Amino acid sequence: MRVEIKLRPVGDNPILPFNYNYEVYRQIVDKVSLVDPELARKIEVSSVDLLTFSRILIRKRELLPEAGMRILSDAVSLYVSSHSPGIITAMVEGFILNPTMRIGETDFVAEDVKPLREPEIKDTVMFSTLSPIVVRTVKFSNGRMKIWDLYPSEPTFFDKFRKVVLLRYTELYGITPEDSSFSIDVIKFKPVRILVADTYYRGSLMVFRYTGSEEIAKFAYDLGFGEKTKYGFGMVKVINEK
Repeated sequence: MRVEIKLRPVGDNPILPFNYNYEVYRQIVDKVSLVDPELARKIEVSSVDLLTFSRILIRKRELLPEAGMRILSDAVSLYVSSHSPGIITAMVEGFILNPTMRIGETDFVAEDVKPLREPEIKDTVMFSTLSPIVVRTVKFSNGRMKIWDLYPSEPTFFDKFRKVVLLRYTELYGITPEDSSFSIDVIKFKPVRILVADTYYRGSLMVFRYTGSEEIAKFAYDLGFGEKTKYGFGMVKVINEK
């Protein structure tokens, strides 16, 4: 289930910082907590990410290298998705109770929250990311373990990508999918680096063709591809391959 939240910036000079993922995550959880505190706690402590969200989409903006992006549009959009209608419903009700958000030094007011029509997802579909996909592995350097973020240009990316998606599905539902076979063909990608709380994550904005299990594709559409999706990574949309 997926919703679009239209946010109107408040003030004369609204600026969105580059690294806002953790602030958005915290405020989504806070909205859920207004309605169902136990569900909000479940989102935070669950070993499986139970939601994902997009980058904040700004139609007109000005880049400020030292500060972020000056918002020139009347409103911006944020998409939030989950496999759980209960999480989405609680979040929407939370926005109704308190429609304000603060990101960096800018306040926003939620003007509209609406559900989005579910796309048709078949065994072959073209996806474009709405937030970067993070895929991580462990490397040994000088006798110490180090977390290493992978890009599609690295051969180990695809094997790790597949393992992460299958592991997350199994952890969430307690069973493996009936059809666990799938592959992706990356058409293009752009590397990005985002600070979440006190940790930097390297991820990839990409367009890719997915082929295989419809069950897995629908799971990832709801909850994102890759890792750390609750912090605003891995959200995709379906695009027309033509």
